[in-house]
Amino acid sequence: MKNYILAAFAALALIGCTSAGGDKEKIQASIRPAFLQQGDTVGLMIVSSPVTDRPGESDTLIGVVESWGVKVKCGKNLFKHDAKPFNVTDKERAEEFMEMIQDPSIKAIVFYRGGYGAIRTLEYLNFDIIKKNPKWIVGFSDVTTYHLVLNKMGLETIHGPMLSSFWQTRRPDSAANSVGDALFGRVNGYKVKPHPYNKFGEATGRITGGNMTLISIAEGTPYDMEVDDNTIIFIEEVGEGMNAVDGMMQQLKKSGKLDKAKAILVGNFTRIDDIEDPWEVTPQDLIKKYTDELDVPVVFGFPAGHGRPHLALFMGREVTVKVDENGAEITF
Repeated sequence: MKNYILAAFAALALIGCTSAGGDKEKIQASIRPAFLQQGDTVGLMIVSSPVTDRPGESDTLIGVVESWGVKVKCGKNLFKHDAKPFNVTDKERAEEFMEMIQDPSIKAIVFYRGGYGAIRTLEYLNFDIIKKNPKWIVGFSDVTTYHLVLNKMGLETIHGPMLSSFWQTRRPDSAANSVGDALFGRVNGYKVKPHPYNKFGEATGRITGGNMTLISIAEGTPYDMEVDDNTIIFIEEVGEGMNAVDGMMQQLKKSGKLDKAKAILVGNFTRIDDIEDPWEVTPQDLIKKYTDELDVPVVFGFPAGHGRPHLALFMGREVTVKVDENGAEITF
């Protein structure tokens, strides 16, 4: 998620406090959208970088969604390239999202891809309307911004693969199947194989988090990731250097978020390098130094985030995490 932080802070400087919640508010009780039924309609759109797939590729990926037994409604701006580096303006992307939120025929919104730009749309959203019309929002990476905002409002969301990452669709644990199962309410939890860095224990709390860069971007804003004594933090990252990963872990530590967490889920860390400075350790080695200081369950190798496998994860939901010598179990 390189080079996004400065641009995102500039965007956040334009945004005032909204009903998404201020620093002193606690995370509200969870609001769970209705799970999909056969024949329901799923909306496809983007609030981040534009679609670059060729028409044939897009048709194939849209067909994967239709194979779940649902109808697909593509956003009117989905394939446009009218406001580079985005498909349309920030306001138009937000307006399209609000149109899908208020469209009673659409039961879930799956973002086509991430990239950058979601944070620029926040000032144009109507959070009161979003809360009154709960529906599943699916995405990861740049969409972490939306998860943080909506979870802080008390809405459950799905951190999971988007169309651009629907690969290996025939495998039982594939990205597409995982999202479809979550949307239809067929996911009750996951079992994760043992990892030498795991910390044993059991905890119950509400999951928040996502991509570390986006979590860092939100720090100190009205959309900051809120961590109280009932919070389980999930983190993942891609394409950053070890300096950046350490800096973001320092931010989590010095902000008090790590100390408050009831459990930590460490997801996929992909294409992390130490070119700037020779750390000569893996991202997992680095993160372990921080989690060793905590007296809470910690799960390494949680299969979510950039990379494979990538399983859908209910955000804003209270779950139970159990970790022992046999591995970890997350029950939704």
